[in-house]
Amino acid sequence: MCHDTVPASLPKPGPYQLNESNGINYQDFTSDNNADVSVALLTDIYGCNDFYQSLATYFAAQGWQSHLVDFFSELGELPEVTREAAFARRHNLHDREICDALVDYINEKGISAIVGFCLGGNFVMELAHKKVQAKLVAFYPFPAGLPNQDAIEPAFTYLDQLEQAVSVLMGAQDDRVGIDNVKRLAEAAENIPALKLNVYPDSKHGFLEDLDSTDSGLQKNAAHALETCLNVISGKAGSA
Repeated sequence: MCHDTVPASLPKPGPYQLNESNGINYQDFTSDNNADVSVALLTDIYGCNDFYQSLATYFAAQGWQSHLVDFFSELGELPEVTREAAFARRHNLHDREICDALVDYINEKGISAIVGFCLGGNFVMELAHKKVQAKLVAFYPFPAGLPNQDAIEPAFTYLDQLEQAVSVLMGAQDDRVGIDNVKRLAEAAENIPALKLNVYPDSKHGFLEDLDSTDSGLQKNAAHALETCLNVISGKAGSA
């Protein structure tokens, strides 16, 4: 899976309330409902596990409104935490329908930033395609697309049309996305101002877990990616 442990540098998952808006179910970790910054966190195919609950808690600790979106709440828990079971449940989603609902939810709740991982990163790319007015961060999305019964367009088909800025964080050795696809994305980014891309040498898929790595290079990559994400959300940086 993308993330199956919680780095020690992130907090333990904190308390939350279950809420819903325009068909989007989410776990609300917010401690200050008057915060100017509101961030929605979109998960990978494994859903709202401890890693994402920890990250949502971390966002809330920054003084932000923090929502962890649960795409799978109506599909039930995984019968087992395996890649096969996660993909089987994932195939019951309707990606295009979800992205349309996300737009309504973002507008209804006044979400100012969206951060997505893997599958969630693909949704972030689609939100950029839809010109959603929010700060957008995608960790290791699949620019060549993911199969689905209600598939959204692969990012490679519309990259040159992007107008809404999106910060994308990738590992150069991401063999799940495809190393050739990472290289192709990097080449495209050179001529697409809206695509703010960081490719981290030696890092693989799910590299944010390397916050705890004993390899100083990998740890530095993860720390830089997290700092970049925070800066984009807070408006301290306009690019990755």
